[in-house]
Amino acid sequence: MEGSKPKTKFEPVQLKAEQGWYVRITLPHGEQIQMSGFETEARARDWIATKAADWLKHYRGGRYA
Repeated sequence: MEGSKPKTKFEPVQLKAEQGWYVRITLPHGEQIQMSGFETEARARDWIATKAADWLKHYRGGRYA
């Protein structure tokens, strides 16, 4: 869609080498960040639903919010 701002993507991902989950954050220009420390997929999804927007407002001065 022309004129629309690229969005940041948040997705839960299961760890392969150990138990647990992380949230993969893909910024509009493709840079990926891992937010780790989630015991379950449900907790990772909860963080996305309740805290991701606030995190994005503070990350790098809110440049991607």
